[in-house]
Amino acid sequence: MQTNELLNRLRIPVVATGLGDTRTLVLPVASTIFWEAGPQKRQEMQIPEGMVRVSAGIEDANDIVSDFGRALAELDERT
Repeated sequence: MQTNELLNRLRIPVVATGLGDTRTLVLPVASTIFWEAGPQKRQEMQIPEGMVRVSAGIEDANDIVSDFGRALAELDERT
């Protein structure tokens, strides 16, 4: 799944199962908090399989944006 590959390439955000920290946290939505709803219900709720929830922390915003940009570029180069 490309979502997990992206999250694994991030250097600053922490992949988390809950949100609420001073660090930037990322959470793959469909495979965690809405997993039990099932694929049909997620589709009805317009929750795509690749959706990622981000909880911004206190890191420099430019560093976070750069980290996401780098990770996305790496994925783009791979495909």
